[in-house]
Amino acid sequence: MRSAPAIGFECRPSRTLAACIMVLTALAVIAVASSGLPKWGAATLMAGAFGYGTLALWRHRHPPIAALTWRSDGSVSIRLVRRDGEVAEVQGTLRDARVLGFLIVLHLRWPGGRDGLWLLPDNLDADTRRRLRVRLGSDGVAASVNADSI
Repeated sequence: MRSAPAIGFECRPSRTLAACIMVLTALAVIAVASSGLPKWGAATLMAGAFGYGTLALWRHRHPPIAALTWRSDGSVSIRLVRRDGEVAEVQGTLRDARVLGFLIVLHLRWPGGRDGLWLLPDNLDADTRRRLRVRLGSDGVAASVNADSI
């Protein structure tokens, strides 16, 4: 296999995914409100749905991964933002990758953590998306990514 060029990009939260989280949270609250449950049960479930949606939106807006570099040798360098605001560069692995239409999902693992990175058209430029899709679609890279997940 020819060596593939390194792919590096900064991770920005997707506005589309944030809007989807808000809409699904609202739909969950509306569904519980119209379910006919007793008031105390409906209030508890609505508070839980709203709390979970708020937490999901906060986690989406404050991702631990700030930037990613996938080198030609297959190694992955991840720039993490710690909870205290400190930035750290760690070496990780790309455990699995999926391309689902316009969505690219990367499952990353590093010492002390792991996360899934959802890449939509509004949080990654078109050229980087194209290069990433080509590299994920090549037979040699896809085989090495899947072998790591075993």
